[in-house]
Formats: sequence, C-alpha cells, structure tokens
Amino acid sequence: MTSADFESRAGNPATKWEDLKARVQGEAIQRFVDVQEAWLDLMWTLDAYRVAQILPVGFKDFGAFNRGKGNWFAELLSLLLHNRTHHRVAARQRVRGFSQNHQIDIAWPARGEDPLVCCESKVTGAPAYGSTPARGALADFSNRRKELKFAATDLKLYRRQQQTVIEHWDVWRQSERPKAFFLWAARLEPGKDRIAALVREARDLIDTYLDGAGLFAWQPNQAGDGYEPVALPSSERVTSLDDVLYRIASEINALVDEQGRPPPPIRPERTALDPRQLPDDSGDADGPERA
Repeated sequence: MTSADFESRAGNPATKWEDLKARVQGEAIQRFVDVQEAWLDLMWTLDAYRVAQILPVGFKDFGAFNRGKGNWFAELLSLLLHNRTHHRVAARQRVRGFSQNHQIDIAWPARGEDPLVCCESKVTGAPAYGSTPARGALADFSNRRKELKFAATDLKLYRRQQQTVIEHWDVWRQSERPKAFFLWAARLEPGKDRIAALVREARDLIDTYLDGAGLFAWQPNQAGDGYEPVALPSSERVTSLDDVLYRIASEINALVDEQGRPPPPIRPERTALDPRQLPDDSGDADGPERA
C-alpha cells in the first residue's frame, strides 16, 4: 500500500496537528480535556503509520515519530497555558542552570535565565510493529526519573550558586524558584501497563523533588480502531493535566505586576562556572522531520 492510499484511510498526522493547533489558538481553548479526543486521534494516526511501516507523505523517517509526539505535546500545553494566562509561555526553552544549560519543555517567563515556572513533559509508550515489541509506558523511566530530579535541582541552584544553604531539603525545594512540574502523557499497553504504577512513579517525584505532576493516559479501545482515555485513580498528589495547568496558571497570575509583567530575573554576582562554557542538555527541538 502506498502512503497516499494509507493517507486516504488514516489521514495525515501533520495536517491533523496543524488543525489541532489552529483550533486551540482560534477558539482560545484553555483545557486539555476539550481537545483530548483530537489528541488521541493524532496519536492513533501516528501509531497506525508506524505499525503499518508506511511513512506519511512529506515525512523523512520513522525515528522522528516519537520525538514529534513529545514536541507536539509540549507545544500544545504551552498554547493552553498561554490562553489561560495571556502571557507568553515558551515551549522548548533553553535555560541556564547551576552546572549546565537545560532545554526545558515549558518555561515562564520565556527567558533563558531565572524562569519562575518550569515544566518537563513526556510522552511514553508505543505499540508493537514488525518484529519490534511494544514499548511500555514505563520503559526506560529510571533514566527519565534521574533527568527530572537533576534538572529541577540544578535550575533551583542557579540563583544562589555556591552560597546556597539548603538546610531542610523539603523546605528549600518547596520555597526555591523555579517551581518544577511534570506533565505526562502515556499510552498503556494492554496486559502490561497499569495506571497505578504510573501514578506511583509520579507521586514519588512529587514527594522528593517536584512541585506537582499531571497525568493523562490512554489505551486501545475494544474495537481496535482508536484510543480511549484511562481514568486516574483517586490521588491527592497526582492529578489530571488540567488541574496542574490551572495550578501553573495560578502561579503565573500571582507573580505578574499590575501591568502583567513578570519579576525581573535574579542574576547571581558570581557563578560557579563560566556561562560561556556550560554544557548543554539539549534535545531535538523540532517536530517530526520532513523531507
């Protein structure tokens, strides 16, 4: 089957993504729940091409698919936050930390030093294709967990550099800027993944390093022709994406002045490392590669 034939059945993911962005911007949508069906359709479309091993028209390679999911998710969340706050929220922002530069999925203010709110977003899980087994929602999460903890701490250390006195860890991490959040979208593999395990992982991060975590999960529907959302178990710590987006928006609105301006950045008089020589932790800032 040619890509054109497959597109006539499944649609083109790039077109669906542009339509989703245009809808969020044109209708000033503020809640993920209002576009979750369009998001699930987009994820199903991308996965359908991957399972069929057919490249959509205009796409360069399959390796860009998962990168595209993550980048699109970060951009979608930044657009929703912009509509909630009417302030520019940067997606894929390069930010200076204590020991290195970080590429942060969502940052406010949209500046390269001393942001006040930072969010890491992840899209995990993928179906089997060919001889490749399905990738679980928690695959390689031990590395992701380390990245989240390190970035949250390194960004908070930027303000005080060597002079930082942490004392009680929880008091320091909860009071120091930037506030650090985790926004997680996950495909659950039937018979393998359990939503409770994802909630437990996110809750452990909140209890030790982060200020909040939101989760949205999905699984194949019974008909096998699309995805359906998976309900979150009751938890006082891990909540829906919209609850965390509301909290982030409240943080932003509480910090701006009467003219809607954020506080100026705090610049340490001395830094532990020469900013010109800070290493980078920069991922792929683009969406799916196209020919």
